[in-house]
Amino acid sequence: MKALTTNSKPRISSWRLLGYALGDGASCIAFAGVANFALLYYTSVLGLGAGMAGLALSISVFYDAITDPLMGHISDNTRSRWGRRLPYVLVGGLLLAPAFFSIWILPPGSWPTWLLFMMAVMSNLLMRTAVTIFGVPYVAMGFELCPDYEDRSRLQGIRSAFFMVINLLFGGCAWILFFRDRTGPAGERIDGSTIAANYLTMGTVLTVTIVLLVLACTWFNRDLAQDTRKEKLEGNSLQSFWADFSQILSDRLAWYVFGFFSIAMFGFLFVSQLQMFVYVFFMEFRPEEKTIVHGGGMVAAGLGALFQGRVTQWFDKKAAGYVGMGIGIFGGLWLLLVFTWLGLAPRAEGSVAGWNLPVGLMLFALGQWMWWFGSGMLGPVSMSMIADISEIHYLRSGVRKDGGYSSIFSFLQKAAQSVGLLISGWLIAGAGIVSGADLQAPDAVHRITVITFAIGPVLMALSFLVFREYPVTRESLRAMEQKSGRRV
Repeated sequence: MKALTTNSKPRISSWRLLGYALGDGASCIAFAGVANFALLYYTSVLGLGAGMAGLALSISVFYDAITDPLMGHISDNTRSRWGRRLPYVLVGGLLLAPAFFSIWILPPGSWPTWLLFMMAVMSNLLMRTAVTIFGVPYVAMGFELCPDYEDRSRLQGIRSAFFMVINLLFGGCAWILFFRDRTGPAGERIDGSTIAANYLTMGTVLTVTIVLLVLACTWFNRDLAQDTRKEKLEGNSLQSFWADFSQILSDRLAWYVFGFFSIAMFGFLFVSQLQMFVYVFFMEFRPEEKTIVHGGGMVAAGLGALFQGRVTQWFDKKAAGYVGMGIGIFGGLWLLLVFTWLGLAPRAEGSVAGWNLPVGLMLFALGQWMWWFGSGMLGPVSMSMIADISEIHYLRSGVRKDGGYSSIFSFLQKAAQSVGLLISGWLIAGAGIVSGADLQAPDAVHRITVITFAIGPVLMALSFLVFREYPVTRESLRAMEQKSGRRV
C-alpha cells in the first residue's frame, strides 16, 4: 500500500527527530526497570510473597490503562501559553524521576506483609501517574511535530531504535552495571540480584538519567510551545470521547488484532517476568552471562521488528505474523526439549578443538533469542494492522480516528499487562518459589523452568487461532481505497 501525501513542508532532520526520541528513553527506563527487576526485588530482597508482589504491580498497570484515555482528553482540551503538550511533558517527566526512585528505596526488614504491600502499591501508582502525565501528551506531541506521512514513519523508526539502545544499556547491561555478585564471609558467591544496595544504586543512576533525558527532550522541542489560549477546540467533550471509545470497541476488524495481540502479549509478559527466576535459580548465571542472554534477547527483538518489515514487503502482514509466531514457538519448544526432555545440565560444557565451550549457556541463549526475535516481529505487525483498520474506518466514514484506535490499543495492552502481572505472581508462588530465599527447592526450580519454557509457545499458538481469521490483505485494502475514491 502506498499512501498519497503532499510534501509541502521541508524534510525534518534526523537530529531533530532524535531530540524528540530522547523522551522515549525516559519512559523506557521507567517501564523496563519495573518490568525487569521489580518482581525480583519484591520477592528476593524484601520478602514479599510472589502473589502479593504480582498483585501490587497488576493494580498499578490497570490504573495506568484506565487513566491513559482520560489524560488524552485532558491534554487535547488544555489551553495555555506553552501549548497543550509540552507543559505536561516537562512536569510529568520531572515527577517521573522521584516516583521511579521511590520504588527502590524500601529497606529490607521485618515489615508486616500488609504494610509492605501497601508501600509497593503506592510507589507504583505514583510512578504510573507520572508516566501517564508525561507519556500520553508526549506521543501526541510527536504527531504535531511530524504532520507528514513520511516523517512520521522516520520518527517511529528513530524512536524504536533509541528505545532499544536504552533498554539494552540499562536493562540488558544492568546485570554487570548494577548487579555484580559478591563474595560472602565464608567465600560463597552471593548473587547480586539479592542485594538491596544494588537496587538502590540502579534506582539512583536511572533517576538522574530520566531527569537529563526529560530536560533534553523539552529543550529540543521548545518550538512546539505555541500559545493555544485562543484556540477553539470542537468535539472534545467527555460525551464525544465516550461515544468514540464505544464505537471503536464495537469494530469487529479491530478485535481480530486486539484479541490476537492480547493473547500473544500474555506470553511475552509471562516469559519476561519468569525468565529472571530461571536465570538465577536454574541456569545460575553470573552477571556477565545474564547480560549476554538478556541483552541478546533485546537485540533479537529489535532485529525481529526490522525483519517483519521485509517480510511484509515481500509477502503481506499476515505472512510476517505467521513467520514471527513460528520462530517464537520454535524457540520456546527448543528450550523445553533441550533442558527438560533431554535433561541437558545448565552448566554443561563441551570441548571443541581444545576449547571448553559453555554448551548450556549457548543453547539456552539460542532458544531465548529465537523466542524474542519472533516476539519482536509481532508488535510492529499488530500496530500496522491497527493503522490499516483505522484507515478502513476513514474510507467508510470520512472521519479520521487514528488517535482513538491507537489509544484503545494501548488501553487493552495495559489491561492485559495488569492481568498478566497478577497471574505471573500466582505462577511463581504456585511453582513453590519461596520469597527472600537464597536457594530454592529443586522441585520448585524445575516447575518454574518448565512453566517459563512452555507458556510462551502455548499462548502464541492460541493467538494464531485468532490471527488466522484476520481478513484484511494488501489487495483488499487497495480495493477499498479505489472504491471509496478518498485520498489516504
